[in-house]
Amino acid sequence: MKPFHAAMSRARNLLPQNRRLISKMNELKAILTEAQQLRDLLGLPHGNTVEWPAAAPTSVPTTTSLPTSKVFGRDRDRDRIVDFLLGKTTTAEASSAKYSGLAIVGLGGMGKSTLAQYVYNDKRIEECFDIRMWVCISRKLDVHRHTREIIESAKKGECPRVDNLDTLQCKLRDILQESQKFLLVLDDVWFEKSHNETEWELFLAPLVSKQSGSKVLVTSRSKTLPAAICCEQEHVIHLKNMDDTEFLALFKHHAFSGAEIKDQVLRTKLEDTAVEIAKRLGQCPLAAKVLGSRLCRKKDIAEWKAALKIGDLSDPFTSLLWSYEKLDPRLQRCFLYCSLFPKGHRYESNELVHLWVAEGFVGSCNLSRRTLEEVGMDYFNDMVSVSFFQACYGTKENCVYCLCHFTTAKICQNLLVS
Repeated sequence: MKPFHAAMSRARNLLPQNRRLISKMNELKAILTEAQQLRDLLGLPHGNTVEWPAAAPTSVPTTTSLPTSKVFGRDRDRDRIVDFLLGKTTTAEASSAKYSGLAIVGLGGMGKSTLAQYVYNDKRIEECFDIRMWVCISRKLDVHRHTREIIESAKKGECPRVDNLDTLQCKLRDILQESQKFLLVLDDVWFEKSHNETEWELFLAPLVSKQSGSKVLVTSRSKTLPAAICCEQEHVIHLKNMDDTEFLALFKHHAFSGAEIKDQVLRTKLEDTAVEIAKRLGQCPLAAKVLGSRLCRKKDIAEWKAALKIGDLSDPFTSLLWSYEKLDPRLQRCFLYCSLFPKGHRYESNELVHLWVAEGFVGSCNLSRRTLEEVGMDYFNDMVSVSFFQACYGTKENCVYCLCHFTTAKICQNLLVS
């Protein structure tokens, strides 16, 4: 900061009309101070050559669509939704060749997105709709950005950067008019009565197809939805708790994944502890997934007993915070970096790893011949394995991920602030 003090002393001798320079330099000084504080908070090195041992690699399944992991206790809900999506077209739909809507509503962490994915990947849906699209809205609608994302989902590829919204909407309309019927999933929609209905009307205006019977499936925490979605009250499904048996099976699925436990005495103790933990999770699937994914990495009875001492396990925020605290400090820095992106942001895995490397978050061992990018991908895969990220779509070479839940993004930003 010494050069700044010298420059400030000289600036004080300038003419009054040049004193704006002093103000600008003060602003720059404040920005640099904040940057230094942020660097210290994240524990960033002054350079980008810190030597750290590489994290153990973790295998992550690749996907060409939305993830199709095992789903528990939602078969009846899935069939009910599929029946509606494949059902007869109403008179209003037939006359306008437009779409009708269906909403899955429930509290955060109840499994709304998982159920929507379950429906999306159902073979009956694949056969009925020749175009299927998935877009995460997450809090605030951005007509321009989300229109581009619909196009990318429909074409299964990147949409050219176009600033003109009319051009984008014409392109989307052309794509959909070539289809017989389409299914559009709008995940994590947030809408209040005070919000602008006009934006939603503009956003959904290009949704047309050759035949009637196209559908829009929405997941939301609120039963108040934009009128443009065309969702009648009888088509709002309020997601209920799973039964105890199915919920325990869900938790065990995540907690006992990985290597088989050959010690039967240990297995029995862990099974009994799993029952106790599941009872305290408040029927929250997200909490079961996060806590189970973390415990499966350490088949140690003391670690599992310690989980019972965590505060309110039924709150996904508590489970996520506990899981974050168990992360390696190197991974914690990388996770906190994600708070710089908006909620609902989709991360291309290779791109995010390159950013981590550029920021100096990723280090290598002197004895290792692996590149920083390979080590960084291990970090990323490690966070996928504990459910901090989940796959959206992509190929083996270019898979796209997102923070697995709104609560995950929220805790990321809260941790950085605190």
